[in-house]
Amino acid sequence: MIRHADTIGVFQIESRAQMSMLPRLKPKDFYDLVIEIAIVRPGPIQGDMVHPYLRRRDGIEPVEYPSDAVKSVLERTLGVPIFQEQVMQLAVVAAGFTPGKADQLRRSMASWRRNGDIERFREPLIDGMLERHYTGNSPNASTARFSASANTAFRNRIRRASR
Repeated sequence: MIRHADTIGVFQIESRAQMSMLPRLKPKDFYDLVIEIAIVRPGPIQGDMVHPYLRRRDGIEPVEYPSDAVKSVLERTLGVPIFQEQVMQLAVVAAGFTPGKADQLRRSMASWRRNGDIERFREPLIDGMLERHYTGNSPNASTARFSASANTAFRNRIRRASR
């Protein structure tokens, strides 16, 4: 029933957007439904998280992690940060944030309508990632993706810089 998007009247997965994702995701278990509900939101869509997750899940795209620490945060979601808790953990692991500062980041993500509030984390994120030898396509592009998906999670293609 669910894999065929026959979900009219099923809480959380009855919207058109959710129903169109179900045949693509093909949920096998409860956690797949958790991801389904979380990924069909403006943040993951604007942050370019949906297609990479689906390609990785289908085995079309390899799952790569820049470090074991990042792998421990993102392994369950195939290297795609979908949940706010993952963003907090990434901020600690990849940018050196304290847990308290990571929680402030989460709060600014939750109040995404005040977009300027999240901007105060731009420099510390970039600086922390660069200090730990993580890079993206460019630091500004990485934080732009982060801002685009701030209300749900962040997409930051971080890789360990080769030395």
